Amino acid sequence: MSGVRAGHGAMEEERMTNRERDLWMRQINSLAIERRLSRRRFLAGSCVGLGAAALAACAPAPAATGGTAPSPGGSGTLGDTLTLATWPNYHDQATLDRFTENTGVQIDVAVYGSTEEMEAKIRAGNSGIDVVVPSNYAVEGWVQDGLIEPIDYARLPNFVREDWNSLFMDQAFDPGNKYSIPKNWGTTGIAYRSSKVTEDVSSWKQFFELAGTRYEGRALIVDHQISSFGSAAVAMGYSLNTIDPTEMAAVEEMLTALKPKLFAISSDVQPPLRNLDTWLSIAWTGDGVQVGRDNEDARYVVASDGGELWIDSYTVAADAPHREAAYAFLDYILQPEQAAAETTASLFPHANDKATALLDAEIRENEVIYPPADKLAKLEYAVNATYNSPERAEAWARIKASA
Repeated sequence: MSGVRAGHGAMEEERMTNRERDLWMRQINSLAIERRLSRRRFLAGSCVGLGAAALAACAPAPAATGGTAPSPGGSGTLGDTLTLATWPNYHDQATLDRFTENTGVQIDVAVYGSTEEMEAKIRAGNSGIDVVVPSNYAVEGWVQDGLIEPIDYARLPNFVREDWNSLFMDQAFDPGNKYSIPKNWGTTGIAYRSSKVTEDVSSWKQFFELAGTRYEGRALIVDHQISSFGSAAVAMGYSLNTIDPTEMAAVEEMLTALKPKLFAISSDVQPPLRNLDTWLSIAWTGDGVQVGRDNEDARYVVASDGGELWIDSYTVAADAPHREAAYAFLDYILQPEQAAAETTASLFPHANDKATALLDAEIRENEVIYPPADKLAKLEYAVNATYNSPERAEAWARIKASA
């Protein structure tokens, strides 16, 4: 199975000492870095982006209480296992364990570094995957190609559509949420060290100008065409999703000229930012939260001129071998109590408003994790045409290969 395994067998006990958790996360993190994660950075054992007083609350989150867990044995046809294809450090192990305790169904967590890796696995067929968590820009294509099945909401008696934030529901990539149910969401933003970067960096236009001038050799852009090419497009006044040939040529020219002035093009954002090898970086929510936790001068900014807003959603693979178990799991994990425990563990914002209301104030009110609505207003979701555009892929390849 492609991807790092981080399932139930990796943590046989529900509670771990801090030392054991730190060791375990360091080992998994090392593997993930080798795989060059495309967006997610591990939030290893952290209460990321929070003050010291909040750290104890993150450590690891206990099993949520008050939700409706499946009865042992479920319908009698659940089987004894299901496979969840997901992102690194995205789930609360105690919450997963409680599902297993109540149903007898072991959750095999297969961790992937990108939506592309997930897609390759399920597209090959006979993947063994039951539940998969793609990013928004892949869902439309997966539906068209029959890789995921329509959600059978009759099998989700505890799902309450009104609990979900309307910003993340009924989007163009899945009208009516026929195939997907949002899990977590986040932003692509600007991370910088204010002890070195004296400007209040607030826009992509400013980011790219500073990267090529005052902070030459100290800026990093991520190795992901949607996030880096798209953010550069926004800086030039275009859409994140542009596939217009003239606009793409202009973006390519700008980034090709910028490349020799960069520290690197790399999705391994955190180490150089922590070590002050880089002072200015494109980053995702998780990077901003974790680096901000550990460095007082670290800042994470949602750009004022626009950029990327993303959603990861639960879907059911069309050839899921354990469909009954998959639906029992979704009915359980989507309840607010379980969803809140997941966010407390991962510190990625959740799309379920009732889950958000259950979070500690240090998480719920942290504007790096939950930016205010006005900061999100100009952001765009990347779309399937952008994700699958051969012209953008080729332009990005030429930028990276340039001298």
